[in-house]
Amino acid sequence: MRLWTFAIVVFALCFGSFASAQQTSEHDMSGHAMPMGHEHTRTAAPVTFDELTRTAAQLEKARRATEKYRDVRVAEADGYKATGTDVAGMGIHYVGTVSGFDLEHPSILLYEKNSSESGGLALVGVSYLLKREAGPDGQPTDAPFPKSLASWHRHEGICMLPDRSTPPLRESECRHHGGIFTAETDWMIHAWIWKDSPTGVFSPTNPTVR
Repeated sequence: MRLWTFAIVVFALCFGSFASAQQTSEHDMSGHAMPMGHEHTRTAAPVTFDELTRTAAQLEKARRATEKYRDVRVAEADGYKATGTDVAGMGIHYVGTVSGFDLEHPSILLYEKNSSESGGLALVGVSYLLKREAGPDGQPTDAPFPKSLASWHRHEGICMLPDRSTPPLRESECRHHGGIFTAETDWMIHAWIWKDSPTGVFSPTNPTVR
C-alpha cells in the first residue's frame, strides 16, 4: 500500500476512535486471562498533517517488519510465545523478548484463530511497550505516536505463572505458585495494522477479532 493511501486509512480509522474516546473509559477484564482494571484517557488534541503522515510511515514500516509473522511458526522460531488465553477483541498474545519500544520488533504479536492461515492463526495486530514517566495528562511523556491519535494504557496486578498463563491471583498467591507478579506494567498500546478495527487503529480492542 502506498504511503499516501495508507495515511488516508490511518486517518479514517483514527478519527472514529478519537471522536469516541474523548472521555476516560474503564475496561473490566474480569473473566479473562488478564483480569485487571485499567483506564484509557485521550487528550482532545487535533491531528496535524505532519503527525498523520509520520504515523502512517511508522505503521507502514511496522507492517513490513512483521509481515513474516503472518506465519505464526516464524514468530515462534523468533522467540514469541503464546501467553494467556484467547480474549475476544484482542485475540491471543504472543509475547517476545523485546521489553522496550522498538517499531520493527513489537513486544507482542496479536493473533486470532483462522483455520485457513498457516499454523491456524492469523496475525491481526501488534502491541508495543514503553518505559516513560507519566505526564500531567495521564499519558507517557515523549511518546512515539502523537497523542491526537494514540492513547497508551497500563495494567495492574499481573501474575504470570511458569506455564505463561495469567490467572487472577493476588501477589502472595502468585508467588506461592511460583509466578512473577507485576504491580504495574510498562505503558502499552495496540496497533491493528493487520486487521482493521472499526474503533481505530490504536484502539484497545478490535471488535472484529473473535
